[in-house]
Amino acid sequence: MLAGLLGASALAGAACSTKDGAGDSPGAAAGSREAGGGPNGDGPGAGAEPIDAGEPAAACPRPFDVSGPKAGLNEGFTAGGQARAFHLLLPPDSFTGPRPLLFAFHGTTETGSRFLARAKLADFAARGFIVVAPDAVGNGTFWPVWDAMRAPGTESQPNADVALFDRLLTCTAASYAVDKDRVFATGHSAGGIFTNRLLRSRSSVLAGGIVGSGVFDFTASGEATPLEPMLVVVTWGGDNDTYRGTTPNGVSVPAFSFVEQASLASKHYAADANVAHARCRGDNLGHAWLPLNDWFVDLLLSHPKGTPASSFALPQLPPGARAACSVDPYELARLPDMTCPSTTRAGCTEACQLFADCAVENRTVGPSLQGELSKIGFTQASCAGCVQRCQAGATTQTDAAALSCFSTRQAAATCGPGIEGATPLFQAINECCKGRSGSNLCVDLCTTLNGNSVAKAFFPTCQQIVP
Repeated sequence: MLAGLLGASALAGAACSTKDGAGDSPGAAAGSREAGGGPNGDGPGAGAEPIDAGEPAAACPRPFDVSGPKAGLNEGFTAGGQARAFHLLLPPDSFTGPRPLLFAFHGTTETGSRFLARAKLADFAARGFIVVAPDAVGNGTFWPVWDAMRAPGTESQPNADVALFDRLLTCTAASYAVDKDRVFATGHSAGGIFTNRLLRSRSSVLAGGIVGSGVFDFTASGEATPLEPMLVVVTWGGDNDTYRGTTPNGVSVPAFSFVEQASLASKHYAADANVAHARCRGDNLGHAWLPLNDWFVDLLLSHPKGTPASSFALPQLPPGARAACSVDPYELARLPDMTCPSTTRAGCTEACQLFADCAVENRTVGPSLQGELSKIGFTQASCAGCVQRCQAGATTQTDAAALSCFSTRQAAATCGPGIEGATPLFQAINECCKGRSGSNLCVDLCTTLNGNSVAKAFFPTCQQIVP
């Protein structure tokens, strides 16, 4: 559908821009921006072409097929087999011509309208953007908000949230004049995760986006094709960007740091020759949307679809900005290596070493499992307690079999940063403890890990041996 949409839009001319849309507001700049817009102004500039998505009757589900979505809350929008809601912000009527479009995806405990208010995204509408902010319905698996993170091998399976994006894009473009070269996505926290997913799966239609404190791990699309030219801005609140809270379905998060995830995203996009990359670190603002909206608007407008990454130059931040930005990938120093002491019970050292390498030394998983790791016997500087606990408790023949398995897995493991870097530990526990409810070690580990509602999704074996 999207390939056809873009193919048709390439043939569309200015004559198609008769739908409700935008240009420069006479009072928006008080003479500081040229009428009609330009690379740094409020408009797309001369020659902007609208997406030719046809009429609402063909592009929109009922009842939006009659007159399309309206400003404010829209409910009952069918996509991916679900009835969805979204909030629509329109630019002032004084704007004319094809308008830039921004999709905005909210965080864990929000709605689209609440995210619009928190991030002050009306600033984008005031500068000529159409802003679409959908509501999540809990489609996610790893994180129960947006369907953004997928286990390897499941990335390309049907995704109702991606289907919502596709349908909203065509329906909005059929109802309003949307600049085909300036369609962007953004989101914060859970919405930042989904923004990563869309940037990695819809680069054919997106000119870019702003990833606000979003997890990067497991957001791949499953497609091997390289990204098409885009602008991607990775942001986070600073070293104290940590989320704590409870999701609407009761998943409780003791602490989740987004700093390492920002580094992973920054390095990934910076390494892609087609991507113009920038990253912005807040001045220890916590888990927050960076207050740089006007700067973001200028940045997005200056980088329409197809702009070569080689021509990208990062503009200066406004005076007093509580952030620092760069085009360089964000490198995060490794935590110190931990070496577990030897023990007379075969496999205990190796099992604890696997936890140390993949979890304690991991800046994403470590904070999330800090309480559980402490119960198992770890401190930030030592795994001696883990080895002693294993030595004292893993006394059965089933324990010996489990420990032998852990030793084999640890010898072959390559741990790394992020959630994906902890996968060898997840796989080891799920394999080595499978069917071994008679293992004191496995029962102890699983009882502890089951106490963390976020971890449950990664340890299905633990749900079986310790229901």
